[in-house]
Amino acid sequence: MKKNYSKWMFIVFPAVAMLLGWGLRGHIGGGPFGAMIPGAMVALSICLLLELPAATTSMIVVFGVVGIGLGGEMTYGQTLHFLHNPETVMWGTLATTLKGGVWGVLGGAVLSMGFIYKRLTKKTVIIALLLMMAGMILGFKLINQPMIIYFSDPANPRAESWAALLLGAVALLTYLKYKTSKSDFKLISRFAIWGLIGGGLGFGLGGLWFVLGENLPKEIIFHSWWKMMEFTFGLLLGAALGYAAWLSRKEVKIENDAIEKPEVYSFKSSYKEIGVALFAGIFIFLLIPIILGPFVNAASSADGFLMAALRTIAQILVNYAFYGLILIVTVMYFPKAAWQIAITLTFCHTVIDLADDHLTDVLSIIPVILIPTLVVAILTAYYQGKKNNIPSQFLILIWSTVLLSTVKIGFYPQKLHLAGQSFCKIICGVFIVDIIFLVSAIILTWIIVKRFKTE
Repeated sequence: MKKNYSKWMFIVFPAVAMLLGWGLRGHIGGGPFGAMIPGAMVALSICLLLELPAATTSMIVVFGVVGIGLGGEMTYGQTLHFLHNPETVMWGTLATTLKGGVWGVLGGAVLSMGFIYKRLTKKTVIIALLLMMAGMILGFKLINQPMIIYFSDPANPRAESWAALLLGAVALLTYLKYKTSKSDFKLISRFAIWGLIGGGLGFGLGGLWFVLGENLPKEIIFHSWWKMMEFTFGLLLGAALGYAAWLSRKEVKIENDAIEKPEVYSFKSSYKEIGVALFAGIFIFLLIPIILGPFVNAASSADGFLMAALRTIAQILVNYAFYGLILIVTVMYFPKAAWQIAITLTFCHTVIDLADDHLTDVLSIIPVILIPTLVVAILTAYYQGKKNNIPSQFLILIWSTVLLSTVKIGFYPQKLHLAGQSFCKIICGVFIVDIIFLVSAIILTWIIVKRFKTE
């Protein structure tokens, strides 16, 4: 049954989805892999609103986790420190706005490719992503590496990559401009532009929470300004991408209704798709870092043109852009594995991050990673065989990640020492972030169950 969801539903639903996803990113998973969470959640919310078929949705979600994950390569910890000083607050706001805009424009562009991937050849998609990586290398070498425009601490320098992502986005959009139809590029540019606006406003305005925190009395109970920044970033970027989807709703639905064929899938053969995801996960999470990581570190101080060239190649191969290329190529050739890539691998890295942060015994690390990941993989495979599985897949991702964030409380026993603390201190000071996670998850669950039929 086709429904016409309101403009506000297109704005609010993805906004809350990305607010939750972005808040979880950094809490149960850092870097670009952690940013896969909001990428998956915003893509799922948009696809539900557009009423796209499950097979199409699974591919779009993979493009979403890749696109939003790319921005996770940027460093911004030192940038946010500029916001604590009145003399540098404007420079810090400029920096966060720029980095947020870059995150949004590239994320929106890659996400939007998922809506038209069936009209693109595999060769076109691969070349587009390779050119994006070439643009990233150029931006890093020309601007970031020589620190022409630098938004971190020169006294304690960190490698920045905002210009790399910016030139990567330019290269990607330029190529797609000439390889796609006028209507397709209009859709791509719409997501890129609104991603730019939402990302810039989200990070730029979100960073002002630090300014507010600096000007409030020190005895105030609430101190989670970093998470408020992330919640704001996710909220506004999600709202912007949702609005772009609303503007594109007629073109996307008509096209996909015309060309989509029902997916034939058997739960009994799900081991094939799980195996594909397992191989991709081992390759990305384990083999490449182990093989190339030490070389990149060792070659960082080596001299000579050859070593510099090899180091550059190795750096791009351990970059999330290359990992994203692997994920997209994998689902182009094994489309039925897309749900496992989108849901299971996104969840998998959260338990890897948990084990890496808190466990040292290999015998305990392996089951901690494998058991919950296998549970999520089996649930994902089971619901993939259902007629209307998108809402169920979304709920699996929401509650598996929120449950993990709750479990993580046990690794911080100081949060459970509540004797002598007031009720307000416990709620607003100790558990406020966890409460926001839970409330956001409940709101999303209510929308999904109320508005979309689940199996």
